[in-house]
Amino acid sequence: MNFSNRHLLLAAKAAIFVLMAWLIADRLFLQNDIDNQWQLFTQHINGERFYLFIIAILFMPLNWVLETVKWRILLQSSYAPFKELMKGVIAGVTFGFVTPGRSGEFIGRVLYLNEQDKTKVFYLTGIGGIAQTAVTLLVGSLCLNVLVDDVFIQGIAMGLALICTLFYFRFDLLNRLINSFPFLVRKGLTIHNTEIPSTNLLLKVFGISAARYGVYLLQYVAVFMFFGVSTNALLLTAHNAVLLLVQSFSPLLPFMDISFRGGSALWVYGNISQNNIAILTAALSIWVINLVLPAVIGYVFIVRKK
Repeated sequence: MNFSNRHLLLAAKAAIFVLMAWLIADRLFLQNDIDNQWQLFTQHINGERFYLFIIAILFMPLNWVLETVKWRILLQSSYAPFKELMKGVIAGVTFGFVTPGRSGEFIGRVLYLNEQDKTKVFYLTGIGGIAQTAVTLLVGSLCLNVLVDDVFIQGIAMGLALICTLFYFRFDLLNRLINSFPFLVRKGLTIHNTEIPSTNLLLKVFGISAARYGVYLLQYVAVFMFFGVSTNALLLTAHNAVLLLVQSFSPLLPFMDISFRGGSALWVYGNISQNNIAILTAALSIWVINLVLPAVIGYVFIVRKK
């Protein structure tokens, strides 16, 4: 690596660190009632439900192991040790943390691959994301009736879920549209339909996405029960499915994400709890467990990556 490239790499790592530090500090200390939230947390630590919070934390690595398994299946012919693939997935969380709509996730995954076709990696990352979104929309739309009685809104939600599922299993249709843009073709920013995973592989990935979604639901239920939002696990499961549905439409800008999460949590849980500080603290805790902690770990991987 020459002198200029080395300094460019150092500058990129420094920029990621500054963005991460600012986003975390802004969300935790500037736009949150952190004193009351911390007080609530310390009160519950000594309670009999503290094990629920520990369970939510322990599920975090399981979540990313499942995502790595899914990623390995999507790569098909590309080989890399599982450990390296998992580093790439977690490094992708870091890049996604500081980019609009988590669009930078594939950059972290590319860092730990020998795959030279970066465009293919980008599309495979997108296919995996569509699978996760399809599961979220399907389950969320089925549970939407616990919050919304409007059949029209429920129908729109289910329609979006079915469209997303269709584009996942028939990505070749979407890919045909993408290939119709000459500019993308000329720049080599397209893939051939033969590079899209087979239906059998897509089914496997969809199943793993469903398992990962189940882990998410268990985490949410555990944390919201820990903070005393409700003790009814079934009710919490249904509401969390709706919450995940709503959060799938989170704003593209990272600095708006946690505010949207908090606001959507208050809206979803408003009909079963008036304890707003508990709802916001639970939503913040999930954000820290599932995004902040992996993003920090991923940054360590990025810094050590030459």
